[in-house]
Parts: sequence; C-alpha cells; structure tokens
Amino acid sequence: MKTAGWGALALVATLGAGWLLGASGRSSTEVALGRAEQRADFLRVRALVLEGRVGLFLNNFGNAERLFTEAGQVVESLQTRLREAGLAERAGQLEIVLAHLGDAQRLAASLDPAAQAAAQAAIETLDSIGGA
Repeated sequence: MKTAGWGALALVATLGAGWLLGASGRSSTEVALGRAEQRADFLRVRALVLEGRVGLFLNNFGNAERLFTEAGQVVESLQTRLREAGLAERAGQLEIVLAHLGDAQRLAASLDPAAQAAAQAAIETLDSIGGA
C-alpha cells in the first residue's frame, strides 16, 4: 500500500512538472505566433495596395477600388487584434493608413489618377509604423 502511494505521488509530481514545463513554453510560442500573424497581415495589406496601384497604372480603377477596400478590411482586422494584444497605440496609428486607403478607394471610384498618391501614402505610413 505504501509503495502504491509513493508511486501515485511520483506520477502526480511528474505530470505536474510536465504540465508546468509545457505551459511555460506555450506563452512564448503564442507571442511569437501573434507577431508572425501581425507581420503577415502588414505584408498582406502592403501587397493589396501595391496590386491596387498596378490596377491604377493599367487604368483598371474598379479592380483597384476593390483591392483598396480589401486592404482596409485587413487593416481593421489587424487593429482589432493589436488592441486585444494590448498594443492600442500601434492600432491607433493604423487609422492613418485607413484614411489613406479610404482616399485611394474614393479617388479610384471616381476614376481619378490621384488615387496613386493616396495609395503610396498608405504604403509609406504602413512602413513607418513598422509593418515592412
């Protein structure tokens, strides 16, 4: 009976130690995953805006407008995740990117080539925030 008790205690201690070791590594892994997802979203926005600019060069204003809209949706999603991660200041900086994307979208919808400058401003702001 004593041996079974010591065996059960050893098993519980081993399981507890394993759980603690696994839980300690998970936190850093989750942080790394979050950073990787943020980076991927920044790069996706950048790619969508650049693709929209190509559409403007090709006088495909409708496609450019759609791409700027999609980029704005990704930025909004990224803002939400940044706020949930406690990075409200960085999320707030993305408002400027959203404003430039809104300008680019509006100008593309009115077939105005000035959408090119608004799209470029969105990329520059995104880069200054640290997204690329």
